[in-house]
Amino acid sequence: MNDTSNEKKSEEYNPKDENLNKDKKEISSDEALKMDSSEEEELIEKKELEKMPSKNENRTEKTSDEELNIEIRSYRKNLIEAALYASGKALTIEEIATKLNLSKNEVEELVNELAYDYLDRNSALIINKVGQGFHLTLKSEYIETVSDFATGGAIAEKYLRTLTVIALKQPILKSLLVKLRGSGAYEHVKYLKREGLIDSVKKGRSSELTTTEKYAEMFGLPKDIHAMKKVMIEQLGIEEKENKED
Repeated sequence: MNDTSNEKKSEEYNPKDENLNKDKKEISSDEALKMDSSEEEELIEKKELEKMPSKNENRTEKTSDEELNIEIRSYRKNLIEAALYASGKALTIEEIATKLNLSKNEVEELVNELAYDYLDRNSALIINKVGQGFHLTLKSEYIETVSDFATGGAIAEKYLRTLTVIALKQPILKSLLVKLRGSGAYEHVKYLKREGLIDSVKKGRSSELTTTEKYAEMFGLPKDIHAMKKVMIEQLGIEEKENKED
């Protein structure tokens, strides 16, 4: 029994096995150290990579800049639209650029974009070029219908036609205007005088009609009569149109 017990004990306690276990522990420890070192290097590399901007980050920054530029451009276009609406008259590129602190080139580009926007919307509003200025106004087909709601901003087409004749042929006698525009011109003259767009001076049995400074300012035209006529002829070709009516 003792021998059996000793054999059993020798089996339980084997120095060779212990050494093997010890070697395994040492190997595991070395591997662990190597793994710790490797992980540490990976962590350092990862941190360095994080500091370096990636291509995706550059692309994101570029996209953000583009979006910001689009927002700024949109805001400036809205400012120009607001200025045209608030003025109630034609504004030149120079006026808009000066008061909004923008470059003339940018204002011109944005006004053109805005004009196309209104055309694309199929809106009742439109941006017209009048002389050297731009005027946000109603399309002609809506003016007469809503003229009773207007407080000086919109002018019915019939009044605009008479006003154009006066502007191109001023000073013009009311009697001649009636021949050119028909008997309705009497009522047109009353309306235009009431709106402060024309002046009337008694001359013989008739009256001599001329446009006012308010008219020139509203449509962005020169206040000098001769310069006004020249601009209207060059920019709008109104003289040819009116001659056909004559």
